[in-house]
Amino acid sequence: MPARLRAASKAMRYHTEALEGQAGGRVADGWVAIIDDHQSVRSCLSRVMRLERIRAEVFVSAEEYLAYPAPTLPSCLVLDIQLPGMSGYALAQLLDRERPPLPPVVFISAHDGLLASLEHDPLAHGSLKKPFEMDDLLALVKPLL
Repeated sequence: MPARLRAASKAMRYHTEALEGQAGGRVADGWVAIIDDHQSVRSCLSRVMRLERIRAEVFVSAEEYLAYPAPTLPSCLVLDIQLPGMSGYALAQLLDRERPPLPPVVFISAHDGLLASLEHDPLAHGSLKKPFEMDDLLALVKPLL
């Protein structure tokens, strides 16, 4: 099956499952912070989280996330490594050092070298190479909620 059809099929499955199996269901108590400078990534990830009944807040930069007056820590950060201004990795380091405890971080990037540098890094709960399967992201995020 071509990738485009596979992606459309997955999107339809998420939509169908959300409407049939979880309509009216309760949104998870925890929340996920999605920090990525690409609007299309933020939109897609936010939509998938909403369909899975996971509360998500999206941020265009590390600085925007730091300025957000959240009443509670997120259950997880989905964090692009390469952001304009402060990098995603620098944000994780800052949060770990100055605002502990650091929530589990799932780093995302289109660059293999950046992801490889996170191997065995204690700041990384997981990492995914863009483009990635939504099921892979959900497998990392859902147990944290």
